[in-house]
Amino acid sequence: MDDTALPDGLITLIKSTSRAAVASLAVSGSTGPQRLEHLTGFSAGTISRWQGDAHKDLMPLEVVFLAEFISQKPVFARALAALTGHRLVPIDVGDGAHEGDLTRDMVELAASAAQVTMAYGSALADGVVTPREREEIRRAKAKHQEMLVRASRNLADLPGTGGEG
Repeated sequence: MDDTALPDGLITLIKSTSRAAVASLAVSGSTGPQRLEHLTGFSAGTISRWQGDAHKDLMPLEVVFLAEFISQKPVFARALAALTGHRLVPIDVGDGAHEGDLTRDMVELAASAAQVTMAYGSALADGVVTPREREEIRRAKAKHQEMLVRASRNLADLPGTGGEG
């Protein structure tokens, strides 16, 4: 990435957005950097470099997504939207009471589907499915099915849906 010509000010925007995203993770008893270190396992020095203008290190994309999901504050998403002349607005789900549930459901469904895929891929890699691998697939599928049921219930509870999932 060192050879890529970026528009003037983009790195500064990324760094300031990184600082805001990390700060948004602060909760009573721990600072944003401390919480991010606990959540990701990255060192305090690495997290500091992601935020510091004097360093080229950038926050990895998976950490960006995790920070926005955990804090429920779309700091990077807003910055990206603004760069293209757009504005980020919350999804209207009626009274707003289920908004967090639906977002959580979407992320957890994607994660549980990926776990099923990984369990199958791992088992099929050598062409032989062992009893242990079969059990891992079964557990991953059961978790995914539980997620589907919960997501259906959350959708059915939305105002104006008539109880349909």
